[in-house]
Amino acid sequence: MIQNPNEIAARQRMEEAMSRIEANVRTRLQMNRRQFVCGSAATMALAMLGLAGCSPKADANGGVGSQAYKAGTYEASAEGRNGAVNVKVTFTDDAIDAIDVEHEESRNIGDAAIDILKDKYLQSQSLNFDTVTGASLSSMAFATAVAECVDQAGGDVKALKKADTGIEPAAAIDEDCDVCVVGSGGAAFAAAVTAAEAGKTVVMLEKMDIYGGNTNAGEGTLNAPDPERQEPLGIEDSPDLFYQQTFEGGDELGDPALVRILADNALDAVHWMEDHGLVYEKEPFTAIGGLWQRGHAVEVEKKGEQGGSYYVSCLKDSADKTGKVTLYTDAKVEQLVEEGGKVTGVAGTRPSSGASIAVRAKSVVLATGGYSRNAELAMEYDKRVTKDMPSSNVCSSTGDGLGLGEGVGAGLRNMELVQIHPLGDPQNGGVATFVGNWLGVEDYVMVNDEGKRFIREDERRDTIADAILEQPNDEMWLLVDSTDIAADRADQIAELVEKGHSFKADDIEDLANQIGVPADALAETVEGYNACVKAGVDTQIAPGKELLGTELSDPAYYASKRIPTIHYTMGGLCITTDAQVCTEAGEPIPNLFACGEVTGGVQGGNRLGGNSFTDLIVFGRIAGASAVANA
Repeated sequence: MIQNPNEIAARQRMEEAMSRIEANVRTRLQMNRRQFVCGSAATMALAMLGLAGCSPKADANGGVGSQAYKAGTYEASAEGRNGAVNVKVTFTDDAIDAIDVEHEESRNIGDAAIDILKDKYLQSQSLNFDTVTGASLSSMAFATAVAECVDQAGGDVKALKKADTGIEPAAAIDEDCDVCVVGSGGAAFAAAVTAAEAGKTVVMLEKMDIYGGNTNAGEGTLNAPDPERQEPLGIEDSPDLFYQQTFEGGDELGDPALVRILADNALDAVHWMEDHGLVYEKEPFTAIGGLWQRGHAVEVEKKGEQGGSYYVSCLKDSADKTGKVTLYTDAKVEQLVEEGGKVTGVAGTRPSSGASIAVRAKSVVLATGGYSRNAELAMEYDKRVTKDMPSSNVCSSTGDGLGLGEGVGAGLRNMELVQIHPLGDPQNGGVATFVGNWLGVEDYVMVNDEGKRFIREDERRDTIADAILEQPNDEMWLLVDSTDIAADRADQIAELVEKGHSFKADDIEDLANQIGVPADALAETVEGYNACVKAGVDTQIAPGKELLGTELSDPAYYASKRIPTIHYTMGGLCITTDAQVCTEAGEPIPNLFACGEVTGGVQGGNRLGGNSFTDLIVFGRIAGASAVANA
């Protein structure tokens, strides 16, 4: 599985911290032994005088007994995915009494993992837990910080990491239901809620410890023609134009019937999500590689949060309200069960305990996501992919559903089509950690290490990514100024600059010096670009940028290094227009449906920016409705 640089560094930090803590424990033990020797001599002398008191006793089993701490509150910090995880742990003489945490970890991912571990530590009085699958960076940071506090309090971290937790292992799952949904991302929840609201019983199975899949990590932009939002801005759009741009933008490799369904049902997907509690911003924007100003951005509580997590939260709440959905995490499906040529359920294992999973269902929906974190599989189909190329996806995106489908005769299509996103972060592979992520492509200027533009900024994602791979060091710098940056972004920007995701300067020369490109070349490029904006036509490069915004002339200026990152996989299971899985020859497989990134044929050879969430909701609802009709 692909490991991003920040994940490798986090593992090293945790190992170093644990080595340091174990060294502290050894030092204390050596001191205690010396004290014991001295104390024994004194005790013998007192005994000869008949003055010896009661000495500590081992427990009845000859063990060391319960942990002893120096009562008080201790503080420690460790680096998580998004910054420091700051922990305060309060101890009594013999127990961990309370854990308070401050952090900026990702919504529904890191914060969920921290809550899970916190509850386990307090309940069990043990540190003998693995990291929470799906949020390893946050888990390791929290675990390291708590261990540091235990060490400060004089506790034996090594012993606590081996101590019996007293928590029962994950039990076997044995269920009967109308619809079984494999996965728990946006498409999975859209299918589950659709089925549950139709009165069907639903069992959802998620292999990770936290639910939400890659949807939690997505920006949440959903493309849809929307006259109510677009017409006041003078934007002309229609389902026909959306279809044309999606089909042609995918090099006409998508299934025209599936693309038509996507375009015709996009606006209804917006309204459906709004009906289920999601709030979109009032004005649409053009996502990178989106080609048109039809992207619906989620209104988030805190600037910088991933909008995708709000889809998960809204749909999870909706699922809970039906009383028809049972969700299991730590539940890996390994096989589709067949009887008489029909899929009748699933079988698998609880990863944490090895307990069995057996779910019998009238309809099964596969919504397991793509394979962007499966380097071997991606490299097999796309020769641009290397084992060292980062990925913007969560670690669960390993293509499990493909093998499940193939096991019952499902066909695959477009597997060679892997989307490499041009705006990857060198630190974490993500596509959101830079100043200007919330702006449209009209505000971007892209230059190489020579300070020169090399591609139109409103091009397709794959074209930009391929162009970056032809530049010195396979990287580029994305520039924005402060023209369209609102004051409420100040804290977010300060953090991005502090952590080295972006650089800030009051003039172009200083910016060039900070990022290591020729100052005269960058100044010439910016001057030439601004002249093009004034003229209303881009003659600086050919073909020129069509979506020209404002001049790059309002300080402060920002530059962010960007590299190609594996972002999306367009290939997957063959499906019909009813989201039923079929063979390569187009023969439907009874009782089996699929939706989202596990399928192929919707996006073609290149997914437009903002089309993923449209796909999740449109085809998730269709898969759910088809599963209901089948059940």
